[in-house]
Amino acid sequence: MMQPKGSILELCQVVRDMELALDHWTRVMGAGPFFVFDVPVLPGQIYRGAPTQVAMKVAFGFSGGLLIELLQQTNDGPSVFTEMLDRYGEGYHHVMLRIPYDDGVARLSGEGYAMAFSGRMPSGERFALFDTREGNGGYVELMEISTAMEASLDRMHAAHCAWDGIDRPVRSIADLG
Repeated sequence: MMQPKGSILELCQVVRDMELALDHWTRVMGAGPFFVFDVPVLPGQIYRGAPTQVAMKVAFGFSGGLLIELLQQTNDGPSVFTEMLDRYGEGYHHVMLRIPYDDGVARLSGEGYAMAFSGRMPSGERFALFDTREGNGGYVELMEISTAMEASLDRMHAAHCAWDGIDRPVRSIADLG
């Protein structure tokens, strides 16, 4: 079962070498299969109040009901990702709450946390990362999860449940169909 609404849906690790990270998470940790794709610079990205341009390669795979995201920034735009990599190296970056976007913004803002990075997905969903390092050592992501995005997550989770742990541990996002 995928993580229920109201819980932490995702754990994100920032990495410098996607291939090494994928090998570790599939072979050692048993997560996967991972679906990999490039995310171009999305219009309207804001980093700490100023426009930025961040491109990345991401990989999504499940471990049980928890979505694991591996994220490698592929350009040098200022971001919350390079902040963590430059200061602490590879590893834990953020969790994503599976709650309505506006409720999450109200909750995190009400706790005094600042929105550090925000924008919109190509299909229009809003996303934001709040700087919660004082509380949890990383960031908290909020995202509007559309019906189409929910369906993709369901297909990724189904692939995880059916996966033998060996065959095709790394796949293209196009393989989701």
